Amino acid sequence: MAQNASSRKPPFEDVYRQYYSTLLFYTMKKVGSKEDAEDLVQNALIYCYDHYEEYDPAVSSVSTWLYMVMNSRIKNHYRDHRETVDLGAVEEILSAAETDMDRCVWLEQLRGSVASALMELPEKQRKAVVLRYFKGYDSGRISEELGVSPGNARVILSRGLDRLEELLAEWK
Repeated sequence: MAQNASSRKPPFEDVYRQYYSTLLFYTMKKVGSKEDAEDLVQNALIYCYDHYEEYDPAVSSVSTWLYMVMNSRIKNHYRDHRETVDLGAVEEILSAAETDMDRCVWLEQLRGSVASALMELPEKQRKAVVLRYFKGYDSGRISEELGVSPGNARVILSRGLDRLEELLAEWK
């Protein structure tokens, strides 16, 4: 890290004026919401300005550093806003069933729908989902099984889960 980065710290207004619009355009393309993009860019610029002493010009340009921080913020945004299965809704449906037989029928229908949806996935996506959620493998082990890099395994799993969500939308 540059030890004297704070001594050449530009005024915040200059950084804001120079990078805000390009970061906003970039972020809007990534998150799809102008309001979310504005919040993310504002927070990233404030973070970068507050941590300017950590910036090392020998490693990257200011814009590269800003985009690295921005990409990290975008990833955090997606992680924090990921939709999950509402187990409360499943519990509510199960408790509304009047008899054990109703619950069994409902669970059997759900199991059949999940099995059918899994069969509609491409082979690698199906295998990644099964390995992760039925066998408990981590992405490293899944990557070994699929013969791909760990990063690629995570992408395959993510796409498989997205597709499953589409196929099982009726159960939400």
